[in-house]
Amino acid sequence: MSFWRRLPSLQQDLLLAALIGVGWFSGLALINNSGYRPANPSVSVVTGIFLVLTVALVRQIPRTTLVLVSLLYPLVYASAGTGLAEQLGLRIFRAPAISDAALQSELHLVPLLVVGYLAASAGVRRLTCLFFTMGSLAGLMIGLPTVVAIVLSYSPPEITRYGARYQNLPRDLPSLYGYIDVSLFVFAEALICGMVLLGANSLRRRKSLLVLEQRNAALVRLRTIEAERAAAAERTRIARDLHDVVSHHMSAVVIRAQAADRVADQKPEELREAVRWIAASGKEALTAMRETVRVLNNAAPGADGERAPVPELADVARMGDRLKAVGIDVTMNLPTRTRQLTSATDLTAVRIIQEALTNVMVHARATAAQVAWQSGPRGELLTIDDNGGSGPPPANVLESARRSESGRGNGLIGMRERAQASGGTLAVTAGPLGGWRVQAWLPPQR
Repeated sequence: MSFWRRLPSLQQDLLLAALIGVGWFSGLALINNSGYRPANPSVSVVTGIFLVLTVALVRQIPRTTLVLVSLLYPLVYASAGTGLAEQLGLRIFRAPAISDAALQSELHLVPLLVVGYLAASAGVRRLTCLFFTMGSLAGLMIGLPTVVAIVLSYSPPEITRYGARYQNLPRDLPSLYGYIDVSLFVFAEALICGMVLLGANSLRRRKSLLVLEQRNAALVRLRTIEAERAAAAERTRIARDLHDVVSHHMSAVVIRAQAADRVADQKPEELREAVRWIAASGKEALTAMRETVRVLNNAAPGADGERAPVPELADVARMGDRLKAVGIDVTMNLPTRTRQLTSATDLTAVRIIQEALTNVMVHARATAAQVAWQSGPRGELLTIDDNGGSGPPPANVLESARRSESGRGNGLIGMRERAQASGGTLAVTAGPLGGWRVQAWLPPQR
């Protein structure tokens, strides 16, 4: 079956036509010398030839094949079956002069049935197929007695040489029309109509399957794109979480270590205090990072940030203590809550404050900072100000921020992405303390 499907349609048609031809004419040869031999084998030969040509050509040139078979088959069939061919001097089929004034066998309807089905299946309109095939059958059934009457009118008076079958045929046309089997005619027309409708239905099914295949392919492409987007979003979320946890703690550790190194010779007691603080901060950083990695490992792909661990308000306050430890005076104005911070909005707020304080600690060269977290029914409003020596931020700083291999730019971009992912906004402007103001609004918690 797979070999057959790999063949081009023309090769399939030619091979199938050849097989049908071999089977048809082999069958005729087998019954030629038996009691099943038809009175006029020539019409069966005509039927076999038209059947083979129909199967071979109808899918390639459906309209042309439909018209030619519908017009030529009744003419050639009548010529071979009524003696007209012999009257015209055509003896290629070695047909007797006259066989009958009616259809020789119901099998001789096969070319019209096949051409009707295959033409409709190949896309020819149903009405066109019905007009030609049903009209061809009507012409064949009605025309056979007419052709016989014409042949008899031109026959010589000595009719004995044509055999007893010829002698029994009436010469007048009304009597010859008695050879028409009306029930067979009605049945054959209904059968042709059914074959045409089956062919049209086959075409409709193929079109439906093609549409379904196209839609399935489109769904597969969309699923692939969605999976890629989910993977990209997951990578971004992991990068943000690791960056926020590691950057804040390590930045404080590095700055405190550098400060301790500068005063180590003059104030060794401060060095010991810094080492103890660095050790405690390092343990805290490792704990936070392990918890983040644990949640990331257990989270399903595409899960929201609400699966990530959220610090308590006391942990947020300790962020300010880290800045105080490196010489930055931080004022924290946090909401008074008895419940834990558990929602995605809470996590977003904590991470934005954490990243903003990290930027103050690393980049701002500030000595003071203020953090305000206002929580209300309209949402969460976060404001982080500093008096950094670098002055106010440049215009459109968020639009100009770009990620780099060194990690610069990740902070601003990460804060903006977190705010937008929660349905909020983030702005970076000049603050009242002379430095930067990072302000974020997050929608109410759900």
